[in-house]
Amino acid sequence: MYRIRGVFVLLLALVLMATGASRAIAQDATPGASPEASPMAAATITAPSSGYEEGASAWAQWLFSFPTAISPAADTTGAACGLGQTGSTFFLATSAAGAGPITRTCTIVEGTNVLVPVIAVNCSTAEADPFHGDDAASLASCATTNADAVTDGHATVDGNEVADIASYRAQSPVFSVVLPEGNMLNAPAGAASVVVDGAFLNIEDLAVGEHTISFGGTYGAGGAIDVTYNITVVAAPVAAS
Repeated sequence: MYRIRGVFVLLLALVLMATGASRAIAQDATPGASPEASPMAAATITAPSSGYEEGASAWAQWLFSFPTAISPAADTTGAACGLGQTGSTFFLATSAAGAGPITRTCTIVEGTNVLVPVIAVNCSTAEADPFHGDDAASLASCATTNADAVTDGHATVDGNEVADIASYRAQSPVFSVVLPEGNMLNAPAGAASVVVDGAFLNIEDLAVGEHTISFGGTYGAGGAIDVTYNITVVAAPVAAS
């Protein structure tokens, strides 16, 4: 949902297709999976349903809150994985369109959901055409038009391809953001109304151990994203008795 026109194209780094939302705090730790365990055995990838649209909004509010200079979407290593992450869902970030393959390494705690923005677009009251809208109806129409032009949406989880990415597409309701100076939308700083449209995956129950999540797609206006996350899931802390 991040497009890198000018500096960045908003990609809800989703591609028309994938869903979920929440957040978790990235932590430095060492994986402790048993060698015989199958990391993907219990993982669940959910399709769009009630609440996913709100998840897309939460993801976008998180992503758009950062200036481009420190944005997780501009991160090329995973060093920014934990920025702004709170709650039980961990947001993955998109990348700048045309930035080439990006690989990030992150650590999360067992029981954390992972929201994957396969590829997506956004329209707002702060941007110029063709990403501008003045009200709920025009913002939704603008997002639909730009999302319809996305192609080649794809995602894999631990080497397993996610089929029918288009079925994971969702459009958010109108939501508000406060854009910082030097934001990734290349728009004036201040309050704006936004609608996001794209594919999101919500991954639950990742087992303790190592996991690889890859996603991307191509924008209708040109430029593609190709992002890989190497994620270590560590056991949750034992509660004090």
